[in-house]
Amino acid sequence: QIDRENVFWQANAKNSSIHGPQNRSTDAKKKKRYTGSSATGIQQRWNTKLDEPAPPVSAPAPSGSEIALYRVAHSRAGDKGNDLNLSIIPHFLDDIGRLRTVITPEWVKASLSPLLDHSLFPDDGAIERRNNLLERVLVEIYDVPGISSLNIVVRNILDGGVNCSRRVDRHGKTLSDIILCRKVILPP
Repeated sequence: QIDRENVFWQANAKNSSIHGPQNRSTDAKKKKRYTGSSATGIQQRWNTKLDEPAPPVSAPAPSGSEIALYRVAHSRAGDKGNDLNLSIIPHFLDDIGRLRTVITPEWVKASLSPLLDHSLFPDDGAIERRNNLLERVLVEIYDVPGISSLNIVVRNILDGGVNCSRRVDRHGKTLSDIILCRKVILPP
């Protein structure tokens, strides 16, 4: 097994030979800027070593002030049928205890309830339908002690699942962003 921090990624790009209005630049500097890059060029430009892992976050998130959850943790989401499964992994592992107090089933349910709106401008009937759907949404939160994270399962939230949903993101992969963009106030 190879640890993630020991994997070296490299991306290269070449000038396009496609002729069109977007490629008619005669500015030599601009052309040079897009001629491709190598790991060495990136290292020189940003004064960084790409083959060394980033240092772990060594300080807990601030308490008592409102901050976006993405400043405290990262997440990954996916689907299982009509259910959403997402993880909340703190950048600083000791923040997990404080995150447990903020991320509750009620908080998650309230965060994801806009997914049940079928209209941007819901009338009374649409709000009633959403509230009826919201009653069937169940949230389960599990501790994952080995990696100091939370696993959240939200049942009946994905509009019927991959085969039934008309959403752009049928798998729910981007739904962790809804959670991560929420503001939280961590206790001391």
